[in-house]
This record gives sequence, C-alpha cells and structure tokens, in this order.
Amino acid sequence: MPNKKLNKFFLSIVLPSVIAISLFILSIYAIFIPAFEKAKLDDKKEMIAELTHTVWSLIDEYEHEATAKQLSLANAQQRALEHIAKVRYGAEQKDYFWIIDNTPTMLMHPYRTDLEGSDLSLYADPQGRKHFVESVMVVQAQSSGFIHYMWQRKDDSTLVAPKLSYVKAFEPWGWIIGTGVYLDDVQAEITQLKQGLLRISLIITIVITLILSFVIRQSLLIEKKKRRLTTELKQSRKKYKTLVEASNQAILMFFEEKIIFSNSNFSQLSGYSTSQIETKSLADILALSWETLKHKLSPPSTSATFETTLISEHAQLKPVIAAISKVQYSGQEGYIVSLSEVTRKAELDAENEKFAGDLQNSLLFMTQPIKPAVRETLACDANTTIVSAAKLMARKNEPCLLVRQNNLLLGIVTQNDLLKRVLAEDKNMHLPICQIMTSPIISIDENSPLYEALLRFSEAKVGHLAVTDSSRTITGVISYRDTIELQQNTVSYFVKKIVSANSIQALVNAHKRLPSMVLALIESGDKTSNITDIITTISDAFARRVIELGIENLGQPPCRFVFMVMGSEGRMEQTLSTDQDNAIIFEDVEENRLPEVTQYFLKLGDYLSISLDEIGYNYCKGGIMACNPKWNQPYTTWSNYFNEWMHSSEIEHIVEASIFFDFRGIYGDLSITQSLREYVTKEARNKTTFLQGMAESVSNYKSPLGTFGHFVGNDVTSKENNIDIKMALTPIVKYCRLYSLRYGHSETNTLQRLQKLHKSDIISQETYDELSLAYNYLMQMRFRAQAQALLAGNEPLNKVNTTDLTHIESATLKKVFAEIDTVPGIVNRDF
Repeated sequence: MPNKKLNKFFLSIVLPSVIAISLFILSIYAIFIPAFEKAKLDDKKEMIAELTHTVWSLIDEYEHEATAKQLSLANAQQRALEHIAKVRYGAEQKDYFWIIDNTPTMLMHPYRTDLEGSDLSLYADPQGRKHFVESVMVVQAQSSGFIHYMWQRKDDSTLVAPKLSYVKAFEPWGWIIGTGVYLDDVQAEITQLKQGLLRISLIITIVITLILSFVIRQSLLIEKKKRRLTTELKQSRKKYKTLVEASNQAILMFFEEKIIFSNSNFSQLSGYSTSQIETKSLADILALSWETLKHKLSPPSTSATFETTLISEHAQLKPVIAAISKVQYSGQEGYIVSLSEVTRKAELDAENEKFAGDLQNSLLFMTQPIKPAVRETLACDANTTIVSAAKLMARKNEPCLLVRQNNLLLGIVTQNDLLKRVLAEDKNMHLPICQIMTSPIISIDENSPLYEALLRFSEAKVGHLAVTDSSRTITGVISYRDTIELQQNTVSYFVKKIVSANSIQALVNAHKRLPSMVLALIESGDKTSNITDIITTISDAFARRVIELGIENLGQPPCRFVFMVMGSEGRMEQTLSTDQDNAIIFEDVEENRLPEVTQYFLKLGDYLSISLDEIGYNYCKGGIMACNPKWNQPYTTWSNYFNEWMHSSEIEHIVEASIFFDFRGIYGDLSITQSLREYVTKEARNKTTFLQGMAESVSNYKSPLGTFGHFVGNDVTSKENNIDIKMALTPIVKYCRLYSLRYGHSETNTLQRLQKLHKSDIISQETYDELSLAYNYLMQMRFRAQAQALLAGNEPLNKVNTTDLTHIESATLKKVFAEIDTVPGIVNRDF
C-alpha cells in the first residue's frame, strides 16, 4: 500500500481506535470510580440518619406516655435510656447509639459507662477535637447533622479509628441522639468493590482492543480487495459493454442499482439518449422496484421472464416482456435486462400466467373457513358502567366487548368506540355501556370463507364481526385487524378494483380479467362451490357498483327499493356465459306518487341493463330485466305475480316462472326480498297443482345418452354430438328447487338445497353423494370450456363436443349422465 494511503488509513482507523480506548480507561479512573466512592459514602450517611430517626421516634413514644400521665417524666426518661442502651445493629451486632444533653453531659453510652453523668465540655478525641461540643452546636444550628472525630472501635477501647456520626436533637427533653459508622470499614467496602470494577474494566478494555484490532485488520484486507476489484471491474466493464452493444434486443445492465450499460436498441425503444439513461434508476425506466427484481431472481433462480411496463420518454407507457438474468460482474452480482414489446396475444398469455399463479397461491387459504381465526370475547350486562366495562377490557386485554341483557346480545363495544364516543365527546364514564354500543351486531357464519369475511367488513364498515355457529349462536368475534394482512390476494384485489371503479369503462376493463380468474380457479383444483361463490360475489360487486353509479347520475331513490337477481345468479351459480335475469322491487307508495316513483326506477333499470350488457352480462333473451316495466314494480304487484304463478295449472306458465323462485336481493333494502321469500316459502308448500307442474318439467328431461349408453347429444340445433352442459344440469337444479319448495326450505343455491334435503332426511346419503358429484363435475367442465373459449377470442358457450373428450372424461361423463337419468324416476314416484 502506498505511503499516502497508509497515512490516511492510520488517521482514519488506527488513531481513532487508540483514542477511544484511552478515553475509556481515563473515564474509569476520572469519573466512574470517584462517583462510585461518593455514592457509597452517601448510602452510609443515609443509613445512619434513618437509624437515628427510628430511635428518635422511640423516645417520642415515651414522651407521649409521660404527657398522657401514664408515666412520670423521670420514669419515662429512665426507661428510654435503658431501652436504647440495649439497641444494636450491624453485621456483628456491635454498632450502638449514645445520648447526651445540651450542656453537654453524657446521659448514656453502652461502651463508655464511665462517661455517664460527666460534663463533656472539655472532652476531646486524640486529635483534640471536642466532638460532643460540636454535636451541640450542630443541632442548635439545624436540629441534625454529621460530625467527624476519632473514637474507639465499638467495644474495643484499645483501638481508635476515624468515625462519622449523625446527631439529632430531641427538643422536648433537651437530648441529642447519635450513632455512626467507622470510615475504615466504609473504605474497606469501597476498596473491595473498586477492585471488582477495575477487573471488569480491564476485561472490557481487552475485548475492545481485540475488536478494534480485528476491525483494523479487516479494513486493511478490504482496502486491498477493493483495489483488486477495481482493476477487475474495468476489465468486466469492457467485456459486458461489448456483449450489450452486439445484441439485437433492447438491453440494460444494472450493477448496485445503477444502470452501467445500455445499447442503441434500448435508446430506440425508450426514446432516451445514452446520457439520459445513465442518470436514471430502475424505477425511472420500468414499473418495477429493485426489491421485486431481486425477489424474482431469488435462489435458485438465475433468470426470469415476466411482463412489466416501460416508462419511455415523455412518460409514455409501453407494455414489454422483460427477461432478466443474473451475472457475475467483477465477482459481484449484476443484472442484464432484455426488453421486447408485448403483442396483444403475448400480453394476454403473460397476464393469464401471472393471474393463475397469484390465485393458486392464495385460494387455498382464502377459501378456508374463518372458524380457526375466531377468538373468544367478553360480555357484560347492558347496565354495566362505561368505566367498569373499560376496566374489564383492559384487565382481560380484549379489544371488544359484547353487551347483553337477559341472555340476549344487544350490541358490541370496541376500543375505538371508547375513544370516539367517550373520550372524544367527554362523556360521563358512569353511564351504562349500552349508550355507546354499536347495534345491531353484524354477524357471519363460522364456516364462511375468509374472502367473504373481508367483503363483509368492507360492506358493513365495522372493525369486528360476531361469529355464529350452525344454531345462529354467537361463539366469538373476528376482527378486521386480524384479517387485513391476509387480504392481499387476487380475488379481494379484483373486488376492490370493482368497488373503486369510477366509470362503466373501468368496470368493462375489470371484467376482461374474469376468464383468466375462472381458468386459474379450475387449475388450482378448487371446489365448484368456491368457484361459483367467488364468481357470484364478483358479479354482485359489478351490479352493486353499476347501481351506485346510476344513483349518482339520477339522484337518490324516492323510496325504499331492492335490486334482485334470479336464475343462476339468484342461485349463486353464475358462470361466464350468463344472461341478465334481474328486477327491481320498490315499496308500495301513495297513488299520487306512483307515476313519479315508477319513472325513476325505470330510468335506473335502463341504466343498469345497458351498463351490465356493456360490461359483459348479456341482455336476457326473454326480457327479464329491470329495464322491462313488467319486472320493475312495487311490492304488492310482485306478491301478486307469485300468487298467480303458484295458483296456475298450466305447465308452460309454471316452467317460464320457475327461475323467479330462485330470487335473491343484492342491493338496497334486503328486508323487501326477505319478506317476499318468507311469503313464497310459506305458500308454495301447500300448492299441490303448482308443485306437480314443476315435477312434470323435470320428467320431460331428454337424456344425452342413447339406448345403448352412447352419446347422442341434447343440442337439437346441431347434428354433431354436442352436449349442452347447462341443459344437462337442469334436472338437478329443478329437482332441488322442487323439493325445497315442497318442504318449505328457503335456500336458493343448488348444492345448499341438496345439503338441506339430506340433513332433513328427505333424500338418502347415496342420492346426495351422487347428485353432488354429478353437479360438481358438470360445472367444472362448463367453467373450463367457457374460460378457454373466451381466452381464444370466442363466445363462451355451454356446449361440449364429445369427440374432443379423452377416454377417461368420456367414461366419467357417461356415469354422471346415468346418475342424472335417475332423477325423473324419483320425481315421478313422489309426484
């Protein structure tokens, strides 16, 4: 190393290290040890002062007895002297107290009884100090204080040692009480502790010295390595620069988060000059953070390809495919990024691959029930005071508290409620807790998937949800804070995009990602019920957002209403090929208001139907939509509709009306549809003719299997063996609807209807298992066919060509149809 470098190293590393060690040693002797000695002596002073105060209190008790005439003054004083003469303390129990008066005369001394009764005015210690006279002067000046003198060591009259005593006056009797410590004993303790401190300091000094020596040695090695790497870096720079410039693709090279090379192809793609590129960071050029780049190349990967966005000159955004490779650059990691523009097909493929990966990673957890995450919670009576409830929450360290009255849960109180409704409003803390509770309690079933809980939090705008079991009993709570960290998955992100969309075009763009989601859900191996739940949840979110945008355009509704869906969406069984089946029910209003109210909801219905069609939900061919005045009516009209259907004896009329019995409210006042559901459930089970008409529609099912078990197809419009999966599913859907209405069940979802029929012992375990498996298999096949058709740019249909099936798929499908073929026979037997 050159002398100049060596001098710089000595001044920057070695000299500061030596100064640090020297300052540490100096501080030990100049600061810490003197401070320790002073603290030790102060402790001894405090000790003898406290002991003297204790004896003073003892004398004070005797003085009170004399004042109360319980003892004579002389008797009280004599007893006090005798009592104190026996008091001992210290490790050897030889430390003592002595008493003189103001003359001074010795009244009591345990070891110098020869001085008792003697005048001490002229008494002096071996150094000539009249410490008894000094004691009188100290207490006369400030009632108590410290004195230094020479005195015999405890009970040994042959040894004299320096002593520090504390004296305090007992003014009622003119006495002075004193006791003390021998300074050589204090010094011995200090010396012993000082030696221990010095040993520890020596060890610390040695350790620091070793560490600094190691740091100095390593710094020398680093300096040498740095010089070697600098030389190698120059050589590497030339090599990689040649490679980058020779490439026919747009190339960037990064080292330590800085762009060190780029070629002319990248300049053409980005519009930046070479000098401009060298001043930019990764985030300035690509919509990609440095941490994300390193994560994509985490071991054992050394290369990765993915889609990102190039931020070109004038902030123009270009979708590109980035191929990133990790290289060794002068013994360290560098990154070469190759960029190429994305075609529409490549863009879709890259998006689908990424989307599928995101979903497969998140679905396994996000579709699990929330039950394992539920925590038990506290409960208190409604008349409990706010302060008592707050103390209970603090003592149990619980963030919320349920409020009950006569075993009925009324509401919930959280820490946030205490802050906003009590502290912020300066409310009386002794008011009943029920005055600040949130009521009613928003609840969710313990078997609900996690994504549904996250959506419920968002819709209800609450921080806690009560969790109920199958009997609707509250078993605990789940908090938004507990689940928020788990919501970063594709499904909830997708729904958030819908909820935050501020235009129909934004919703159109969001809907384009739905086929990718469905295909990823299928490839993840997820259950059909989870797939339909998610698709229905997303469809509901689209509809709700469209309604909100419609209300923003038209103004607030003139009365209560509900937007309801029927058919597959009402059953929560939507696929990618689903027409609109929806309607609006508004509350009954006065006759003079009816035209104005009707006009508003027809305008809203028009907006909804047009917008949903634009998004991707096609118009209903039968016109069952909210834009149709017939299906945009007050509650009484709708109850009359259902009454007419249930009293009808015409099979065609019943079949046409069947989808209406799968209705479900998704926006507005849901109590309207709840009331209608209760009415339909109650009335339908008693309508024998109506139920027989529904049963007949099941019996008319045409099987896609021929007499000898071969596929013959059920698509009458084609000569090919095409099977319409939707039509094949119809017997199961109709069967479950028929029996649910017959037995007064309110569920609308087919699988939920099947489960309820099984739990009610209406169908056997075997029938339940076979129909559930058949339904799930056909829905999986339907989802896959639709998603693949959309991704290929074709219209999603429900048809499957049997000639395209594998032998295993063909055999499975035949078995499924054989099970479905038994359904008409079961219905004919029961009806």
